[in-house]
Amino acid sequence: MMDVKDTKIVSVDDVIGILEEHKGSELSYEQTLALQHAKKFAIARSKNDKLKKELEAMGLLNEKSVIKILEVMPKNQMTLRQILAQERKTFSDEEVTKILAMTKDKG
Repeated sequence: MMDVKDTKIVSVDDVIGILEEHKGSELSYEQTLALQHAKKFAIARSKNDKLKKELEAMGLLNEKSVIKILEVMPKNQMTLRQILAQERKTFSDEEVTKILAMTKDKG
């Protein structure tokens, strides 16, 4: 069983990496299910890292929103705006279109 040392927001790809590091030390049932689920929904790590850097470089989003965008990879404005609602600020149509174009290219 793993001890909780720290908590932070991580992407699905990071979850895979963390759980695979501990795979040899016998994952719990829940951890095994989490690993299977993460693998099912993960995109290529290199694409994920590049997109994460691009989204962060925009300077518009907090870390939680960036991670959620990477998880969901929204394909339409409505889905993206639901993610952006947690930011508690208004995004212009241009900003939403730019973010959406980035996720469509990578997803």
